[in-house]
Amino acid sequence: MRIGFFTDTFLPNIDGVVTSIQNARGFLTRHGHDVYVFSAGSKSDAAQNADENVFFFRSIAFPPYPMYKLALFPYLGAVSKAREKKLDVVHCHAITSMGLAARRVAGQLDLPLVGTFHTMITDATQYVTRNQWIKSRASKVVWRGISLFYKPFDAVTAPSQVTADLLEKHGVARVRVVPNGVDVHRFSPDLDSRVVRSLLGLEDDEAMVLVAGRLGFEKNVDVVIQAAQRVLKKRKARFVVTGDGPARPSLQALAKKAGVRDAFEFEGFVNSKALPYYYAAADVLVSASAFETQGLSILEAMAAGCPAVGANALAIPEAIADGRNGFLFEPFNASDCADKVLAVLDADSRQSSNLSRAARRTAEGYSLEKTGGEWLDVYESVMG
Repeated sequence: MRIGFFTDTFLPNIDGVVTSIQNARGFLTRHGHDVYVFSAGSKSDAAQNADENVFFFRSIAFPPYPMYKLALFPYLGAVSKAREKKLDVVHCHAITSMGLAARRVAGQLDLPLVGTFHTMITDATQYVTRNQWIKSRASKVVWRGISLFYKPFDAVTAPSQVTADLLEKHGVARVRVVPNGVDVHRFSPDLDSRVVRSLLGLEDDEAMVLVAGRLGFEKNVDVVIQAAQRVLKKRKARFVVTGDGPARPSLQALAKKAGVRDAFEFEGFVNSKALPYYYAAADVLVSASAFETQGLSILEAMAAGCPAVGANALAIPEAIADGRNGFLFEPFNASDCADKVLAVLDADSRQSSNLSRAARRTAEGYSLEKTGGEWLDVYESVMG
């Protein structure tokens, strides 16, 4: 099978969408399928990505998030390249310009069209204005646009049930839940936790609290910083933040203002080979995002046997079973977040072991082997 992945973001960018695309692509390639990536990008992106099966289309930066780009009229070039590669199916991971290119390719070449809804873009309206009426109207307009965008698709997938339900509620048809997969071999509790602890200079009695992922404002890492004030009064801990993004400078300033800057390590993007060791070293992962359609970093941490603490919002409760593999806290409530982090850190050896084993079992349910098989089922269903 020859599959075309269309995306608005790809390497060298690192985020949940890119990770999920890379994971799915790796599984499909290992099972004998050809996967071609069509992405917005720049000459610099192309220079850093020597993969002959990745095609970048001339783009401009998206001002609020300069690392993301909007392709400029990629339609003719995408159709030509897709025809050259003799695609069997188009899989759209985008919803802006490359999403429209995916629709154009599928329509002109009469190919099956599959779409995946990765990001809850409707929630981003809260960062445009504080006016509740305007936010409500903007959200309705965005949902209407999403519904119209997916109308010609043969199948639409969502990475969680709550996301699928929202899509269907707003008029998107033919929705199926297919979670993004996790490489449970790469992320493992068997990795040596001492590697990262030594690198960071953590003392034996110092807990490691991990925050992983892109540092966008919607990730609410400020809640974790506020929670750290309470945690540090009761436990010796280091808060390690991996990832980068536009919120990083303000988060560093907030940590300083809150008096906890010395307890925070802002690591930036961590090399993909090193990342599994960060998860293995962590005592708990925290996600304060109320924005997640799945929460891939939570599942990666769980694969390493690391319990997670997350906001009780959107898709996170589908991964975190409260009290079993981690804990849920009230969204935006720093005090509750701190209490749940402490619940993990203060667990006795038996409780801690149970949390870790349950976390690993949860991640195994999202293995690439399982989710990859579901992707193949989707492709076969639309190809008749």
